[in-house]
Amino acid sequence: MRKSTSSLGKDTVTRDQPGERLVRRLISSRQPRGAGRGDTAAWAAAAACGDLYRDLSLWVGTDGCHALFSRALAQSRRERAALELIRLSAGSEPYADGVAESLIEHGDAATAEALEVMLVRLVELLERLVGDEVAMKLIERSYTASEGGGKTPEDIEEEA
Repeated sequence: MRKSTSSLGKDTVTRDQPGERLVRRLISSRQPRGAGRGDTAAWAAAAACGDLYRDLSLWVGTDGCHALFSRALAQSRRERAALELIRLSAGSEPYADGVAESLIEHGDAATAEALEVMLVRLVELLERLVGDEVAMKLIERSYTASEGGGKTPEDIEEEA
């Protein structure tokens, strides 16, 4: 363990866990969606939220996935004021709404950092639910799915 002032917290003890690295990779791989949104870190983080929600929904169902995201958001709101304007809407596009409002009120860096914290909390919740290894595999599948190499549950059943 080391003391850090990483983007995930101020002077927090962190191990720079695989979940944190994977979340950063997910976010950095996303491109902004839609005209006028610009090339910002907050929009990339919001896109990662939406993509991860859709991909994980295939494995844990839409209700279960939305419950995990909602809990992660509620936990993260205690740490990050930029999340107070963020709403999650199951079955909607975008999944994470209120990003523009948060950008106006809190700025790009604070909004992006807040969404990153929420995604890390989501990973932690998923790890508690299904275990570290399975959680990492599910999230890695989401990452590779965005690159065209992911598999759906049906693909895996067919291979078995």
